[in-house]
Amino acid sequence: MILLCAVSVSAQNTPTPAPAPSQPADTLTNFVNPEFPGGHRAFVQQILKNFRTSVPAKQNIKTAKVIATFMVEPDGSMSQIAIESSENELVKNEFLRALKKVTTQWTPAEKDGVKVRARMRQPLVFVLE
Repeated sequence: MILLCAVSVSAQNTPTPAPAPSQPADTLTNFVNPEFPGGHRAFVQQILKNFRTSVPAKQNIKTAKVIATFMVEPDGSMSQIAIESSENELVKNEFLRALKKVTTQWTPAEKDGVKVRARMRQPLVFVLE
């Protein structure tokens, strides 16, 4: 069984400072996070579909935590997929392979109505029962 944390997908953006009293509220920067078709649950399901649990199971690996990062490009593709931290090399490599197999296009992030790149994080908590 593999468990993926559903809390950690977040986009990178620069916080918008509070407007000066003379600045109208409608001139604030608007940022919209990228979205996977079907939501985060659909993204997790695609990763799980690609993740081969037999790889760590053969090595008797029972648990491991891994955090991946990637960019969602303005065209909706994923790029720069990398591992930020990992407790196990085999699980890390399998998670990286599974993420790279996800080819579904995202709805990209938007800033002031313009499609922009966004950095995302996705943890994996692997538990073999």
